[in-house]
Formats: sequence, C-alpha cells, structure tokens
Amino acid sequence: MSAFTRQVLIRFAHCDPAGLIFYPRFFGLVNEMAEDWFAALGHSFKALHENARKGVPTADISGEFMSPARMGDVLTQSLTVHRLGAASCTLHHHAALGEKTVARFKQVLVFVDLDTMRPEPWPDVLRDAMSAYVEDT
Repeated sequence: MSAFTRQVLIRFAHCDPAGLIFYPRFFGLVNEMAEDWFAALGHSFKALHENARKGVPTADISGEFMSPARMGDVLTQSLTVHRLGAASCTLHHHAALGEKTVARFKQVLVFVDLDTMRPEPWPDVLRDAMSAYVEDT
C-alpha cells in the first residue's frame, strides 16, 4: 500500500486571527487533497466533471484535531483508501507537522453520474489505479 502525499504551506488565508489554521479551512484542504489524488490517478476533476459528466461528491466526512498548525508551517498531508466499494470509497486523511499528527479525517466519496446524481460503479481503469492506495489489513 502506498500513501498519496503532498506538502502545503499554511498561509495567512488559512488562518484565524490568532494565526492558527481555522478548522473549516482544513476541510477545504481535504477536498484539495482528494482533487490532487484523482489528478495523479489520471482522472482530473476537470476531465471527470466536464468531459465524462461524472463526479465524486462527499457523502460523509469527519475530522479529529490534535494539535494546532500555524501560519508559515509546512503541513504534510497523506491519503489512503480504507475501503474501496463498488461505487464508493472511504478515504483516510492524515495531516502532520514532521512526526506530529495535527489532524485526521475520514471522507466517503461516491462515484455518480452528474446528470442523474445516481451512483455508478467505479470505471475499471480508475478502480485499478485507486487500489494501489488501499490500506493493508
């Protein structure tokens, strides 16, 4: 199992007046992470949404915040697939400063047709690419 990772500089726009990342902004970073992951899988949101008329809306999301991140910190985000179902997946997101965990998130995405908003099975090529990120059990 591999984890998809990226680093993000915590900017002024991410922070509250105390200079700490404002927790709703973390949910935006989680969404950006999923979007970057799909692009790395060869299925950018632009291609999915505009060309294929498919989407991956979030059906459920939860977060746990353990430690603050401050303006100027470089946050390392990682993503793994906890469960890969027929038309949905559960992602685990981890955010850290060095070895210190800052936050964890669980996100459930559903593959849908944008015209009907009904779930559809993952296309085989996308499912195969996603399976490289499934957590070892």
